[in-house]
Amino acid sequence: MTSQKQSQITEEILQGNLIKLMFKLSIPSILGILMLSLNSFLDALFAGQFIGETALAGISLALPLTGIVNGFALLVGVGSASVLSRAIGSGDIKTQSKIFSNLTVMSVAISFAITIIGYSFGEELIVFMAGSGEVASVGAEFFKTYTLGSVFLILAVASSQIIKSEGKIRLSTVFDWIFVIVNISLNFIFISIFHWGIQGIALATVMAMVVYSIVNLTYFISGKSSISVNFKNLVAIDLLPAILSVGISALLYPVMELVQSFVIFQSISNYGTYNDIAFFGATGKVGSFILIPIIGFTQALQPIIGMNYGARNYARVKKAYLTFAIIGTLLLILIWIPLQLSPKTFLWLLLPDVDFTNNDVLNFRLFNILTPLWPLAFFGNTLFQSIGKGQIVFIVILLRSLVFKVPLILIFAKSLGVRGTYYGMMFADILFLLLTFALTFIEFTNLSTMQMQKSEL
Repeated sequence: MTSQKQSQITEEILQGNLIKLMFKLSIPSILGILMLSLNSFLDALFAGQFIGETALAGISLALPLTGIVNGFALLVGVGSASVLSRAIGSGDIKTQSKIFSNLTVMSVAISFAITIIGYSFGEELIVFMAGSGEVASVGAEFFKTYTLGSVFLILAVASSQIIKSEGKIRLSTVFDWIFVIVNISLNFIFISIFHWGIQGIALATVMAMVVYSIVNLTYFISGKSSISVNFKNLVAIDLLPAILSVGISALLYPVMELVQSFVIFQSISNYGTYNDIAFFGATGKVGSFILIPIIGFTQALQPIIGMNYGARNYARVKKAYLTFAIIGTLLLILIWIPLQLSPKTFLWLLLPDVDFTNNDVLNFRLFNILTPLWPLAFFGNTLFQSIGKGQIVFIVILLRSLVFKVPLILIFAKSLGVRGTYYGMMFADILFLLLTFALTFIEFTNLSTMQMQKSEL
């Protein structure tokens, strides 16, 4: 039954109407990402509303570090998902049978190292992020507790990526909702009833991670997945190069976000106050929140591109990218307009007691000015990761952070202070978008060439 159901999903991905398929896969994906994004958003909301601005600033400093943990989960999950979707498209059963056991061993090994490092050096890492005094203490307390649950988070997120690559995004969304509902419930209990402060927020997240891991792993172990669970060959050495070549780009993104955040927080700390740090944290949260639909689209697009590339349907790969890009851009324009017209409405959700200045409003608008263009970049990265060319994404992310963003932030901040930080980010992202568009166009040319060669055979 499971095999037959998977065959139906695969057939639809390979031959079905792309617009219908986009909405069928994207809507549950968006709902799932919405709920997962609400996890950290609600952590910030509980901190800002029930504990105070110091707690929000501390969590803002810790979140780039927790992003590294998520990055390692994506290293395993995105790399494995790319290999699996192409294997499904090409009918490679042998590769499919190795995926789950390999994912489990990689997840446990990586999380063990993260837990030791994160718990041992939590304070030093928060201080490195420009934290000091009570803000640093709060941030370190949150991060150290968070790392204790890293094994559950990495296993769950990596497994979730595999479920999505099978095309079963609706099921993955159900698991995402379970995770966030547990987290919201425990946040309310630990903060509003027990008054455990920042420690309560972190403990709620860890306990939700445990539940999230259990429901994802149960799906595979119970035999519901279309891929077999085979622990005879725990580490499939032959798959590691393909997994890591794609997965490393998924890890690099939060690592470079950490580098960028360090530069941004140091810049804001040098030229502004902790209020400016809290404001940037709130601005970043709002900006991330409105990109949820596009992130959901990328998760729906991944199995479509991966399976069709594996099946050598190169024209359909291009058509899928363009379909998602056009609709994604139009959707973000509709969200972006009220964001630019009434930024205070969005900011007051996280900082209800702050009287925002005209400078704050301008900084917020600069931060979000390029929002309508992000679908093209996101889907370009998804294209390269799904066809096994993660090294291109790796190089682009390095250029964006180390060559574009960090130098421009430092240059503009030196001249314009806190405002310069936002200008530096904006101009760096313009260069990044132009580079991504150019590389996507080149890859489209390659796909057209391969389609012609296939037709001639």
